Amino acid sequence: MIAFIVNPTAGNGKAYRMIPKIEKYMNEKNLKYKFFITKYPGHGTILAREAVKDDFEIVVAVGGDGTVHEVINGIKDSDVALGIIPLGTGNDFARYFRIPKDVYKALEILLMKKTKFIDSAVINKYITCNNVANIGIDADVAVQVTRFKRFVSGILAYTLSLINVLFKYKPYNVKIDIDGKMIKRRIMLAAFGNCSFYGGGFKILPDANPDDGYLDVIIVNEISKFKLLFLLPMAIFGKHTSLKCVETYKAEKIHIDAEKELALCVDGEVILSNTIVLNVKRNSVKICTN
Repeated sequence: MIAFIVNPTAGNGKAYRMIPKIEKYMNEKNLKYKFFITKYPGHGTILAREAVKDDFEIVVAVGGDGTVHEVINGIKDSDVALGIIPLGTGNDFARYFRIPKDVYKALEILLMKKTKFIDSAVINKYITCNNVANIGIDADVAVQVTRFKRFVSGILAYTLSLINVLFKYKPYNVKIDIDGKMIKRRIMLAAFGNCSFYGGGFKILPDANPDDGYLDVIIVNEISKFKLLFLLPMAIFGKHTSLKCVETYKAEKIHIDAEKELALCVDGEVILSNTIVLNVKRNSVKICTN
């Protein structure tokens, strides 16, 4: 039995419009399924938890990275597998696992029943992140991206938001404890995660591996805004790690203290805090893979 959790607003309504197409495919294959429609932020997590209790084998996130994030937080630490039909704006998590945007091809992956367990990052003891969490200018940009998504998508929405934030941005002073190593930095941005992509296709953590037992860390120290604009195109291809302003680490635990409250973007969703603790949790999510 397969549960489809659909975010009706994902992809400017595309996820909701694809329901008949999914129904047609499932009926042709004589498969048992049920649709659940999210009605408010966080509802996907509640629906996913109920699906686990009701013994669904696979819970499919039909939407973007935010929908995937909510479903993962509902099925984590269970034997229920995550499926994805990437119909959002960024689809960065699906991009890492090469899950196609074509609905039928994405559905075929579910029928293969090829699964693997991946790690997650537990943030401040209650939030599970399976892609990328980030602070700094890019997180501030994420706050603005929502405005531009009404008109454009993917990297273009991210770039327009960046330009909007760039002119007034001031670097953050932070203390970061990485597996017991304390560093103090004035940063443009920092990212932590298990997978590589964020921002609609930027390969921010090119060496990330979701089942190696570590979180990848990247820190971009204070640079001029002109140099930051030079760095961004390199980040699309994961080539930015060679720059002198960039530091990379792998860690099991990360503790961040900031002088002031900052935006933390978790799998595309934003929370505010000045203290952030991330711990890797091994093999916590089961996923249908290509």
